[in-house]
Amino acid sequence: MTTLKEVAIKNVGEEAFAPEQIGWRFALGTVLIIGGYGAWSLIPVVIEADLEPSVKAALSGLIGATPFLTKVVAVALMGRPAYNFLKRTAFQYLRRASGRAQD
Repeated sequence: MTTLKEVAIKNVGEEAFAPEQIGWRFALGTVLIIGGYGAWSLIPVVIEADLEPSVKAALSGLIGATPFLTKVVAVALMGRPAYNFLKRTAFQYLRRASGRAQD
């Protein structure tokens, strides 16, 4: 009978990105991601506006898709290594804030 051992998975193709490499593209990409989620707060404004129902529906749909669209633009602007750095940093912060120890 064989025993299984845990093996850490490392993305071989993932380029390393250090905090020293943060530039204007990284900052703009981060603002785009955060702003994309902030756009959802405009949906009630559109619904209450004096517009045709078809225009309201189109605007609400566009604003609802904004987080996805801004993430695509942000990754294209920042580059994949910078986006992975942002995700890793955000998840480390959330783990610390929730009280879970980092493995």
